[in-house]
Amino acid sequence: MSFNPFNEKPEKLAVFENWKQLCPKPYNKNEADPYTKVRIILMNGTEFEAESFQRNMARHVTDDELRRELALVRRIEQQQQKKIMNLKPKDESILEHTIAYEQLAVDLTALMAQAEPDEYVRKALDFALLEDFDHLYRYADLLVMDMGF
Repeated sequence: MSFNPFNEKPEKLAVFENWKQLCPKPYNKNEADPYTKVRIILMNGTEFEAESFQRNMARHVTDDELRRELALVRRIEQQQQKKIMNLKPKDESILEHTIAYEQLAVDLTALMAQAEPDEYVRKALDFALLEDFDHLYRYADLLVMDMGF
């Protein structure tokens, strides 16, 4: 099962949320599907980049009405990022989280390579994919050693 973020559809903007809504129950690291972790990492990065882009954009906008709209969207995006960050359990180690990052890198690099029409760029992506697989394997091996198996 692979994950294609380009097939995901956005939802309507939510209203401001309270603390209970911003603090959902985190996933169980021993029972959650690996792609649940990958999706959370991808969405957290997406929200972080969106917030950063909008903050920079607001610095250059002179129209006050547009600035107010941007501030509202930034606030909602900030809430979404907090909600997504709170899905990660506190007992998940940095190494376990890094493995999920590498799985995301493998999947995204493979998707980009499959869609790339330029053969030279596709070969470069294939090389990057090998490196991502190597990282994933080495981190997983380190986790096995760390857990004492």
